Parts: sequence; C-alpha cells; structure tokens
Amino acid sequence: MAQAQNQRQVQLLPDLATTGSLVVRGVKYVAKKNPIMTGSYLLGLVVLLMAGSGTKLTYDQAMEYNRIMSSIDVEAEYSASNDYALAKQRYDRSKGWFTCNDECQFYKKRASEAKVILDRIRKEGYNRMSDAKAVAGLFSEVGVGETKDAFWEYFTNGQRFAKRQSMWDMLFMGMRSMSRDESFLEYAMKILFQVLVNFSIGLIMALVFFVFGLW
Repeated sequence: MAQAQNQRQVQLLPDLATTGSLVVRGVKYVAKKNPIMTGSYLLGLVVLLMAGSGTKLTYDQAMEYNRIMSSIDVEAEYSASNDYALAKQRYDRSKGWFTCNDECQFYKKRASEAKVILDRIRKEGYNRMSDAKAVAGLFSEVGVGETKDAFWEYFTNGQRFAKRQSMWDMLFMGMRSMSRDESFLEYAMKILFQVLVNFSIGLIMALVFFVFGLW
C-alpha cells in the first residue's frame, strides 16, 4: 500500500521536459491568440534598439537647451517649498478636530497664499522645461533618456504591484491542500498562472500610466 502511494507521488512530480514543452506551447498559444499585443511588443523592441540612446544634440541645440534650463530659478522653488511646508505645519498645529479659531484661520490663509506662490513658481519652471525639451526634440538623447527613465519608473511600480498581489494570492492558495484528483503539476500551474496574470495586469497598468504620462 505504502509502495503504491510512493509510486503515485513520484508520478505526480512534474517532468522537466514536459514542463518545458507546456511553457513553449503556452507562449505560442498566447502569441496566436493576441497577435496585436505580440506584434506591438516586438515593434517596441525594434524601436528601442534602433533609437538607442537618441540623436546627439547639435552645438546650437545644446547651447539653447542649457540656456533655458539655467534660467529656471531652483532656489526660488526651494525657498517657496520651505515657506509652504512651514505655513502648513503651523496651520495643522493650530486647528482643532472640528473647529478653526481666528489664529487657525490666519495660518490657513498664510498656507493658502504660500501654496499659490509655490504652484506659480513650479508652473513657470515646468513651462521652461517644456521649452527646453522642445528645442532638444523627442528623439534626441535628452528626450529618449527621459522617456526611458519614466518607462522604467512605471515598470518598477507595476512590478511592485504584481509582487504584492502575488504574495497575497500565494498565501491564500497555499492555505488549501491539493485535492485527491489534482496532480502536483496542475496545482503548480494554477499558482504560476495566477502569478503571470498579476504580472500581466501590473505591466498593462504601467504601460497605460506611462502613455498618459507622456502627455
């Protein structure tokens, strides 16, 4: 009896060649079922390889780009940010749970005024940065480098979401035991499929946010 159970457990263990063929068939099935998504992925790789690090700025472009970037008043933004943080801190300390007396109203007004000044300075800085980027161009080394940084930032956030979601799914799926008619390979494939779904959702969300972020 024990020997038969051991033989059954050995048969339930996945074979490396079988698992590899299942993965290959799964990739082919997904590619055939989703030709647009697969083609877009391959096209993105080709564009990335062809674009490389972007075109190098000419001397005039570099001079104009540096001139505009140097005109951004970073110290003014830093000072306005500190003023707003201090005013906001004083306002938070002076207000009560459900009331705001005269002193609270005074600090609230000061915080609102500081926020308006900070937003105006930042908006001016963003406009000048946009002018500098327009001089450099989208496919320049500056534009490509910034786009790559933004993409990998969104990609990292999508990975974090997928890992966090997969951790909870594996925790709940691990609480239940395999059924008598379920092999170890089937049980492992269910977990792997759920992980792939989470990573797909995370990467799709990252791509959507990345595209909207370019605007």
